[in-house]
Amino acid sequence: MSSRIPPAAALVALSAIALASPARAGGAQEGPTPEHGKAATCDASPVEPGAVEVEVSYAPSGSDRAQPGHAHALTAAVTFGLAPDVDVRLAGGAAEVYDAAYRRADGSAPREGAGLTDVALGARWRFASIPERAVELALTAGVVAPAGAGETRDRIGLSQGYWSARAALVATKDVGALTANAEVAFTAPVAGDAGALVGIAQLGAGAGWQVARWLQPEVELGWQANVGTGAQVLTATAGVVLPLPSGARVVAALQQAIWGRQIVQTTAAVIALKTAL
Repeated sequence: MSSRIPPAAALVALSAIALASPARAGGAQEGPTPEHGKAATCDASPVEPGAVEVEVSYAPSGSDRAQPGHAHALTAAVTFGLAPDVDVRLAGGAAEVYDAAYRRADGSAPREGAGLTDVALGARWRFASIPERAVELALTAGVVAPAGAGETRDRIGLSQGYWSARAALVATKDVGALTANAEVAFTAPVAGDAGALVGIAQLGAGAGWQVARWLQPEVELGWQANVGTGAQVLTATAGVVLPLPSGARVVAALQQAIWGRQIVQTTAAVIALKTAL
């Protein structure tokens, strides 16, 4: 079995970086209101009922020189406030990948792939909001449909190739201008051929400091373990969140794999723009 991240899995990781949701902190406080959205860790604050938010992001990534490869992913997402404390999200995109070390079981070795990526549908329910403690808790659930470009004789596929479901518990906490998110998640294949993969366990935490109304530097740590294959990776993310006067926001971040087991360590970046319609 190859120890490399399959191209489709890398694109799923890039989408996770790009699609963390923004929100405002609850309760009155002095100074700038912290923006809850981070680059890689989800927050517990859904959009307002009836509101529609659109996000477009670009995420390039690359692996080390020993096993050269890169990916360029363009992702679009729409989030709708379905009810108080509940929102839903639809995301999809397109990508181009190059992987010099890619090998199939039959010995063939295509190097490139391009096309549409898988489609993700998710929902978030904030089941607890305690303004006096500036704490919010939410459950998220979602599915990924293998709608992306499949493998051909001479092209790398951009789909994970199976249906998967993901559930997570998310917490958001503010302390003055400091805002933090934490997430515990598990993803499991539910239909199709996922090979030896049984599931994916994930832990994430991020913190930002709202130093001005238009600027929040932030850092994050993430851990992922692929149950069944033994692959693990620890990542660090650093970036900035830039809330704009119009209500939109820009996120720019760099993510580096700092430790891995049975997996190729990669560097990824993202720049995203989110705005309300």
